[in-house]
Amino acid sequence: MDGHDSSKVYFRCNVCEYTFQENPDMFPIKCFQCSSEDVSRF
Repeated sequence: MDGHDSSKVYFRCNVCEYTFQENPDMFPIKCFQCSSEDVSRF
């Protein structure tokens, strides 16, 4: 195992540019660092 959860994808916050993994089925997706909901999947 490589330590990655296949149900999670990468997101980047458009406010603070923090990159994190989250399950895309979770809503709303919030940045863990600044709590903004302005995030982009990549």
